[in-house]
Amino acid sequence: MIDGVIKYNLDFIKSHPVEKSLWENIEMTRERLFALGLIGEKDGIGYGNISERLDKDSFIITGTQTGNLNSLDAKHYSLIEAYNNEKFYLKSSGAIKPSSEALTHGTIYHLSPEIGAVIHIHSKSLWDFMLKKEYKRTKNVPYGSSQMIKEVKKIYQDINPLKNPKFVMSGHEEGIITFGKTLKEAEFTLYHVISDILVSTSNISNSSSFTGGEK
Repeated sequence: MIDGVIKYNLDFIKSHPVEKSLWENIEMTRERLFALGLIGEKDGIGYGNISERLDKDSFIITGTQTGNLNSLDAKHYSLIEAYNNEKFYLKSSGAIKPSSEALTHGTIYHLSPEIGAVIHIHSKSLWDFMLKKEYKRTKNVPYGSSQMIKEVKKIYQDINPLKNPKFVMSGHEEGIITFGKTLKEAEFTLYHVISDILVSTSNISNSSSFTGGEK
């Protein structure tokens, strides 16, 4: 898994750490997902990021390569002040550069003014499951790329994004994104996917016991 490299054009202004009131909501969610292994580190590379919208064109997001930390503080969050998907450009400030997926988050926020939070996690089992089932998905394009932005737009060009606020990133192994009007909604959607796979696994186990019981 190759991750963590910022590909978009970044205008980063190093400044004082982000105020706690702007990120403490994210941190509570992040700690739960970290405990589940959905945010973390693999082969020395951090994975997973969360953001919450502030207004039309700004949001708070976890900093680049912070996935290995079990908890974050002000110096690990970045303020996105402006972004432009067409120019593949993003401006941020804080004590750390934003996640390499920050512009993908921005693309999702542009889908609807009602979207207030985005969660990006990694899970091989959930990723495999979503690819096998009828979940929305991007094509085989790299994470954090201009192609990914186009793919996200294409997924939701004809539907209300909040009617199906989740998709699997086919070209970004283990990558899954959920979103919602609030962080709670985005997190609940993720747990719903986990519930789907648990139900599916249970059904397979029950089916095997019925078909394999007699010899």
